[in-house]
Amino acid sequence: MAAKKKIKLKDSGVIFNAEDHTYLLGDKFLSGITPVLQRQFFPTEFEGIPKHIVDAAAEYGTGVHASCEDFDANWICDGTQEVIDYISLCSEFNLTHEASEYTVTDGKDYASQIDKVYRVSDDTFDLGDIKTYGQMTQEKTEKARWQLSIYAMLFERQNRGAKVGRLFIIHLRNKQKKDGTFDHISEIIFVNRIPSEICEDLLATDLRGEQFINPYGIPEEYRSQETIIRELIQTKAAIEEKLNGIKAKILKDMELKNVRTWATDTMRLTRKLPTQRSSFNLALFKTDHPEYDYDQYMRVSEVAGSLSIAV
Repeated sequence: MAAKKKIKLKDSGVIFNAEDHTYLLGDKFLSGITPVLQRQFFPTEFEGIPKHIVDAAAEYGTGVHASCEDFDANWICDGTQEVIDYISLCSEFNLTHEASEYTVTDGKDYASQIDKVYRVSDDTFDLGDIKTYGQMTQEKTEKARWQLSIYAMLFERQNRGAKVGRLFIIHLRNKQKKDGTFDHISEIIFVNRIPSEICEDLLATDLRGEQFINPYGIPEEYRSQETIIRELIQTKAAIEEKLNGIKAKILKDMELKNVRTWATDTMRLTRKLPTQRSSFNLALFKTDHPEYDYDQYMRVSEVAGSLSIAV
């Protein structure tokens, strides 16, 4: 069997202008991926947020990116907590740096820079995206998932024979809060890759100036029921509040009269006496006795999935 050839990353030929954040291929300007996602999925992401706050967050993020890149390129640690955390994460997840700000393109309409490319083997690479948000909300995580999935598609097409392994967010933050404490975050968040054919369809739809139907978005069948779902939840909450008030009054009355049971022809009220419940603190016991093997004593049971609705 012939040995695998070690893939060398191909230059995209795209010129990136960091000052105005533009991509130029020959004499043609290409669109970045972030504006596509902004237009298609997240048009109101920064709505209502003062410009100075957005600019300050962008400046902080740029600084963290630059510091991490300086370490990867020159082995220089500038002493910031974010870089110290980045080094620790690279060690913990066995990340071998291959490239930073690596530009990928479809060669005609789109281009973008991948924050981090890590080599896994001769032909396999992991892709990482540095984020410095205070909180990785579901919306922000989903945006990064689309971003990384499109990058993976472009990366594999630009580098024939290359395969993308893991996609993940490198979440770094260490900003001082008003109370003097630090908002310190250091984590890697893995995301599932969106199939390339779906990513390709998104770009083609955006290129036509049309609205892309997100296959992972809420179906219209359920979106159209939002009002009735909200009303039912609110009605349920009001009913439970009223019922709990009645139950509390009944219980108090039964306790005053020392009655255990009241009944009518169609209803029975039973007062449960106060009691104590004991439970075994397994986590604490494990900490105190790490030498024991607990597997033979553990009982595993299946828990059915459920749906949570917040309105």
